[in-house]
Amino acid sequence: MSRKIVGALDSRTATRAVQLVAVVALLLSIYIGIEQRQLTACLAEYNEANNRVTAARYQAAEQDRQAQDAMFRAVADDPRSALGQIRQYTELRAQSDEQRRQNPLPSPPSQRC
Repeated sequence: MSRKIVGALDSRTATRAVQLVAVVALLLSIYIGIEQRQLTACLAEYNEANNRVTAARYQAAEQDRQAQDAMFRAVADDPRSALGQIRQYTELRAQSDEQRRQNPLPSPPSQRC
């Protein structure tokens, strides 16, 4: 019985089957490698876009905080003449909102990639 098994494994058909499996495995690994490379490139693009948007939004938030601090100081120091600072705050806040509107968050990788 073992001679039959050894004979079958040593046959040309078995050799061809192993070669076929090897070729299929090679093709699958090439395909998976290409898919992985494309996913990596897409994630890198997302990260770059997200970094740009985050920097712009951070700048808008920093402008909001500085304007708000100035308004609070004006109200605390001289409440009667703080109206001008409150108007300036609302103008800066509108500019910051516009900057955020112009820099929307990128679509998440689950939708992009």
